[in-house]
Amino acid sequence: MRQADAEAVTRFGVEPIQLMEAAGLQTARLVASLFGGVDGKRIAVVNGSGNNGGDAMVSARYLRQRGARVRVVGIQPSSETSLSARHLRTVQSLGIDWTDARAAPIELDADVIVDGLLGTGVRLPLRPLEARLIEAINRASAPVVAIDIPSGLEADTGAGADHCVKASFTVTLGLPKPGLLGSKAAGRVFLADIGLPADLFRDDQAAIRAIFALGDLVELV
Repeated sequence: MRQADAEAVTRFGVEPIQLMEAAGLQTARLVASLFGGVDGKRIAVVNGSGNNGGDAMVSARYLRQRGARVRVVGIQPSSETSLSARHLRTVQSLGIDWTDARAAPIELDADVIVDGLLGTGVRLPLRPLEARLIEAINRASAPVVAIDIPSGLEADTGAGADHCVKASFTVTLGLPKPGLLGSKAAGRVFLADIGLPADLFRDDQAAIRAIFALGDLVELV
């Protein structure tokens, strides 16, 4: 997947911001589908400083458009010029409440929580603020939808399961991640097509096309 993300740009001109937009839309679509719509529901979106946080903030925008009462809490993007920072500015310009997790106690009172804190680039052990946000997510009583992989779970090996987000559902992006295999922390796992060309996967094109042909959101069993 890391190689595919890079080659999507160099071979096909599919930019990361396009993939991020698709990831956020697919996440919002899944949340709406799982919970019978989101109109009037209180949804807490947790963002990290990287691309997973950008996916989360795109999802916040689409959830708001569908009538949800959205609040975003998380970590300031790593750079003012990053994709995450651009999406944060959009979220704020729309009047969606964004709270810096460093500035206040973290309480997630919501009907649904979207976990966009950490993705496949997680580095263990967790940093203190990341660990606090994960504890807050797990402490809340609301069901959790994790974007790509539950925050704190290592995507290649499944390490970190004891201290990661305990998701009710996971919407994994592009292709399944090995760390999700048999992980109780992931809950029900759905695969989302975010527009990566099947031609990127040289050795498994037939399998990838078969997965994509099933639809935009496929539950993995």
